[in-house]
Amino acid sequence: MNADPEVIKVLVVDDDPIVRAALASYFEQAPDTVVVGSPTDGLEAVAAARGDVDVVVMDVRMPGLDGLEATRQIRATGEERPRVLLLTSFDEDALARDAIIAHANGLLLKTATPKAIVDAVRAVHHGSTVFSSEPLTRLVQSDTPSVAPPAHLHLNRREQEILQLLAQAYSNAEIAEQLYLSESTVKTYVSSVMAQLGVDSRLKAVVRAFEWNLIER
Repeated sequence: MNADPEVIKVLVVDDDPIVRAALASYFEQAPDTVVVGSPTDGLEAVAAARGDVDVVVMDVRMPGLDGLEATRQIRATGEERPRVLLLTSFDEDALARDAIIAHANGLLLKTATPKAIVDAVRAVHHGSTVFSSEPLTRLVQSDTPSVAPPAHLHLNRREQEILQLLAQAYSNAEIAEQLYLSESTVKTYVSSVMAQLGVDSRLKAVVRAFEWNLIER
């Protein structure tokens, strides 16, 4: 017999009851996700995230403790889970930067389709970073001036290839397939690239690479 598929435990956080109900319905209809709680603000989310939760799906703008600060507190533990996917109605460049700083694992516009939101939860649960292309593209193309990389930076050919694929939002598995490498080897290269760029996330590596003009805009 085949083993039961992994079920992703999702915490849905939004101060709007209609939005909470809509998001919950997306995950209840998917075969591999289940809603384990529906906090109404950031304070409740931080407390609930200490439980058995895989992914927190959270609105950015909420009264009291907003989604960004709640994300900082949830991710400050340094644990792999729960991971955090932020949702926003505001297509603002600064939100992408703020979400990166808060260590969010993703940021989507609320205009995304139900399938896109569920797929994003699956992706961040499995270690990928998912950001809406519009604000992120503007962030790296317009808001980050190019400067010369430090003299000590020496990415080898393979690391440069990895960085180019990171900039195209490839997952480790997709990079492994593209470059005919094992996924564990890719993880080693990604860690090396991040260390050399002085960053602690894949997304920050991409932003830093654009800042230093290491990849084409």
